[in-house]
Amino acid sequence: MELEYSNRNSRRSKVYIAVGVVVALLVAGTVFVALQSSGLARGVEVEVRTVVVAVNEIASRQPIAEADVTTREVPLDPTNATAFESVDQAIGRLTGVSIAAGQLIGPNLLASTTEGMTFSILEPGEEFDPSGPDLRAVSLTVASANAVAGTLVAGQRVDLLVTMPINPQAGQEGQPAPVTPAEFLAGPSTKVTLQSLTILARDGDVYILRSDLATAEKITELTAAGGTFTMVLRPEQDDRTAETEGSTIDRLVEEYDFPVPRMPSFEELESAGN
Repeated sequence: MELEYSNRNSRRSKVYIAVGVVVALLVAGTVFVALQSSGLARGVEVEVRTVVVAVNEIASRQPIAEADVTTREVPLDPTNATAFESVDQAIGRLTGVSIAAGQLIGPNLLASTTEGMTFSILEPGEEFDPSGPDLRAVSLTVASANAVAGTLVAGQRVDLLVTMPINPQAGQEGQPAPVTPAEFLAGPSTKVTLQSLTILARDGDVYILRSDLATAEKITELTAAGGTFTMVLRPEQDDRTAETEGSTIDRLVEEYDFPVPRMPSFEELESAGN
């Protein structure tokens, strides 16, 4: 018995092929129209600009070195409009935040808002508020031995301890001597005066601190009065204001029960010698 050949399957395959060709033409036409509308098919050039990018990761409050940055060509768009165009605009400037490798560098990432300065009184991204405190930068000299062994850097927050030479008898010349011993004696007195001050910059033993104008006045007066400053470093997370009583020699003697020197009795010495 012979089987009759049917070309039904053959016709069906041809129909599938034809439909596939039509779909492919429609897709190609759609893509072409999209390219025409975007301008790419006409060979329109995309505008580019030179931007400064970080080559290495740069920590916060660190000066940008020449090896840390380079330039690249990128398509111009609003996201890179404020980026620096030359590495000279970035080298030597102090970072306000950590910068990742490959990140665009612009003024908004720096601590210094003026070219040539290594610090800014305002925090990165902070805008001037006319109704806010009268923020200023004030400098003072603190020996390394009194500044955490000279390890303090810009961006850290410190408390200021001041040791003042106190003389209760100052201005009392010509007055009759008291019959009883004086209650108050001349000597040093130490107290934490100002807390949570940000170090903006440092040059050796000279520190530039962020403060308000009233605080700058107090620092200036304490310096003129002969105060000796000590800086103590605060943890980054600690925003509390500490309450202390200060320290003087008599308080230390009482608290730690130091023996107090007294004049020797010569009669007792002679008796002990015999």
